[in-house]
Amino acid sequence: MTQPNITGKTRVHFLIGSPIAQVLAPGWLTERMRNANYDGMLVPLHIQKGNLESALPVLKAMPNVDSILITLPHKFGASDFCDRLSERAKVLGAINAMRREPDGTWFGDNFDGAGLIAGILKAGRSIADKRIFMVGAGGAGSSIAVSMLEEGASYLTFHDLNKTNEQALYEKLAAAYPGRVRVGTSVPPDTDIVVNATSSGLRDSDPLPIAPDELTAKMTVADVITDPVPTRILEAAASRGCFTRDGTHMLDGQIGLLFDFMTAHVHA
Repeated sequence: MTQPNITGKTRVHFLIGSPIAQVLAPGWLTERMRNANYDGMLVPLHIQKGNLESALPVLKAMPNVDSILITLPHKFGASDFCDRLSERAKVLGAINAMRREPDGTWFGDNFDGAGLIAGILKAGRSIADKRIFMVGAGGAGSSIAVSMLEEGASYLTFHDLNKTNEQALYEKLAAAYPGRVRVGTSVPPDTDIVVNATSSGLRDSDPLPIAPDELTAKMTVADVITDPVPTRILEAAASRGCFTRDGTHMLDGQIGLLFDFMTAHVHA
């Protein structure tokens, strides 16, 4: 990629989270901007848990900041800083992107689930009528759950170590998709797609989010983590003959959606 010519006219977009070293979106989206002859760049910012309330208003106040992307652990908290939310973001109470509107207000949306769906479909695998098992009920897991069920998955089983998040997501999903959701800690034998929607796997010392001996060769196993790839659970899944999708496939599925969202109000 040609090094971008950064000037005072360059439009700035931020990606906030903690940890932040593993994110790949800044390079991918900045390159997409340059290839589209859009003078912008996406900058990663390490904002630790507990600092969102002090940091986000400052970023919003900068006139040359057009959008802010959000990763763990800020996806739920950031929605409070938006003036409007998409319908899916309202259901979830979590966002992973917010942009400045022409009137100066901020609009939030969530593309986590849409990105994972796109990554699986692009590989020629279907989701309609499939049975899903997912670990994680945070921002990414919530979005993935809704997207999977909207795409026509027949059934979703999920769990989270955080029982407050688990119960909150179950109540939302059971109300919207009655009879298609339950909480369970092990992978049902008839599962078609297994998803790790947690940060477990970022470090070598992390416990595996899913017991490998519960996986069978007929399953597709996906992980939201972008670095390292493959994660240990994906290595274990591949050794059992599973088809796998890592976090870069999910990110690739999101890139076009995020780019369009971030640059929606660019005028030629």
